[in-house]
Amino acid sequence: MPRLTLVQTNFTAGEISPRMLGRTDIARYQNGAETMENCWPVVHGGGVRRDGTLFCAAAKYDNKRARLIPYVFNRSQAYMVEFGDLYVRFYYPDGTQIESSPGVPLELVSPYTEAMLFGIGYVQGADTMFLAHQSMPMYRLRRVSNTEWTLSQVPFVAQPFDETGHKPAVSLTLASSGVGAGVAVTASGSVFLAADVGREIWYGPGIATITAVASGTSATVTISTAFNTTAIPSGAWRLTGSPRANCTPSAKDPVGAAVTLTLALAGWRAEDAGKYVRINRGIVQITTIASATVANGIITSALDSAIASISGAWSLEGSVWSVANGYPGAVTLHEQRLVCAGSPEFPQTVWMSRIGEYLNFELGTKDDDAMSFTVSSDQINPIVHMGQVRTLIALTYGGEFTLSGGVEKPITPTNIQVKNQSVYGCNPVRPVRIGNELYFMQRANRKLRAMAYKYDSDAYGSPDMSVLSEHITESGVVDMAYQQERESLLFLVRADGVLATLTADRDQDVVGWARQITDGAYESVASIPASDGEQVWVLVKRTINGVEKRYVERFTSGVHVDCGIVGSSGPGAETWSGLGHLEGKLVDIVADGVPMQPMTVTGGSITLPRKAYEVQIGLHYKTTIKTLTPEVQGSSGSMQGNSMRIGEITLRFYKTIGCKINGQTVAFRGMGEQVLDQPPALFTGDHRMENLGWERGRAQLLIEQDQPLPFHLLCVIKKITFND
Repeated sequence: MPRLTLVQTNFTAGEISPRMLGRTDIARYQNGAETMENCWPVVHGGGVRRDGTLFCAAAKYDNKRARLIPYVFNRSQAYMVEFGDLYVRFYYPDGTQIESSPGVPLELVSPYTEAMLFGIGYVQGADTMFLAHQSMPMYRLRRVSNTEWTLSQVPFVAQPFDETGHKPAVSLTLASSGVGAGVAVTASGSVFLAADVGREIWYGPGIATITAVASGTSATVTISTAFNTTAIPSGAWRLTGSPRANCTPSAKDPVGAAVTLTLALAGWRAEDAGKYVRINRGIVQITTIASATVANGIITSALDSAIASISGAWSLEGSVWSVANGYPGAVTLHEQRLVCAGSPEFPQTVWMSRIGEYLNFELGTKDDDAMSFTVSSDQINPIVHMGQVRTLIALTYGGEFTLSGGVEKPITPTNIQVKNQSVYGCNPVRPVRIGNELYFMQRANRKLRAMAYKYDSDAYGSPDMSVLSEHITESGVVDMAYQQERESLLFLVRADGVLATLTADRDQDVVGWARQITDGAYESVASIPASDGEQVWVLVKRTINGVEKRYVERFTSGVHVDCGIVGSSGPGAETWSGLGHLEGKLVDIVADGVPMQPMTVTGGSITLPRKAYEVQIGLHYKTTIKTLTPEVQGSSGSMQGNSMRIGEITLRFYKTIGCKINGQTVAFRGMGEQVLDQPPALFTGDHRMENLGWERGRAQLLIEQDQPLPFHLLCVIKKITFND
């Protein structure tokens, strides 16, 4: 009957997966726990009760989701932004809502609906935040002063343009859908022009070349790839290329001069106004269409000459960002360029602005010109996110790519290098950078990966950070945010409303997961700088008096209740108000450092049985740590499965007040003079308990803090007796 003293020095592996309970042979088993709930594993090794949250304000709509996005100009000028269904609201770092007038929240009209909120990509440069969504033109959010903000479309100097053709708003009827020549095409409205001969019609898998135009509604085509139907709906087909006719400019320069472009055959359409014509090594932007053969424009890049350009030697190019083609959904800043990518029509294309000119996407070949390129691979990989780790990163649905200009060279229009580093793929949750790693959710929304450069292989790897705690992300993740200080924590909002946290410090080999649960469901998370590090904000759905509510809250050090308030009174007070957001809820109360009997909020207030000078009042949450059965090797092998008795345990605490061990209350407060009218002092040191009993095959401890008080467990020392 051997008796051993075992010590678990840390909890840096966090809560490990039930699938790992048999892996007593690995180091993380010795440093992990079966349950870590409402606590954070810390880099130093212990487990600390998580911060509580303070109530900031109710979201505009109780029945609609919202999203939190940080707006950071500098460390002293950081704001939290609430994006909701067609509106935007703002908060100061201290949790107060920015108001346009007393009692009236400052609010902007937004183009983003509730369904679009978590598809918004964003990046901030100085006082301008660029917002991107695939179904909406790019917007920018700007702060003029604390009470004056603007949200408007980005006024691009020049957008990327290409030979996109037309998507006419008329339907087509084919005489035949199969491959062949001389097939008649009839349009429901006038659409065909003489200069369309030679252009192609694309719809689904089908491709047909126009060989003759009889009238605006009748043409003849040669089908080279069969169509899947003879009835082609309006707006679903594309007329590719540019008009097939000679084009003559009236002038070649200077830039800004007016010019006319004359076609030998009818080819201009009213919707060509605003498009660009590349001709004679110059560019003309069309301003108006005078007729089917004459277009008026201005020279944006000087031409070499004013002679006629033959059919096929010039091109008509429209913006690739449009209602028909969609808009970029991914955006970032890199090497003084605004980088956009991933539109519905061009899912693998990346556009980069001119250096130092975020609003200019006029393509060129000079080193500082704007550029576009396609992330090519052996399959369609729509770009979902853009990020940076030593170089520009494109995260796609099917893999991870690096975009560079070569070794220690900036990216230019002539030297772009695209390399596929891995094939895990990502999902729509915005990635987060921690140190030199880019953390992203894998395509199936279950695994968290950390993309980083590996010197030993001269390539980028993306190891699975959730492999030993895969159950933590089982329901999927909808939002992420990172807090660098006070603790290095990654917050992940799960689809079921639980908040998962990852304590991450690769230098110290710390990867510790835990679950944070509240009386409600977390829906969004974001962080902004604060005086002592980063401040994490959450948007939480709660049920108050049987009604669904959505609240903006912020984690606050020293607070041990959720959705709470803190208050102080110089002369002391028995009645405390400001609790209307918790009407009808049973709340925890800490009065002058002492927990009091929970009370129900009535009329937005509670009345204490005595005066209090400082209070915390809010929803209850319990901290739980359940240890694992230790692995011990004896003379006859492993002790796993044997009868075990924990005869004595010693828990080492740091600045802690109260907890329970296997249901037994640990006494932290001794007797003495003038202690009954004072809050208990924070305890740092060892507490010992005895006679916890025998169990077959297990020697676990359930450690709980169910009071709204500080708790920080450093290590657990067990004296265990084993019996065959």
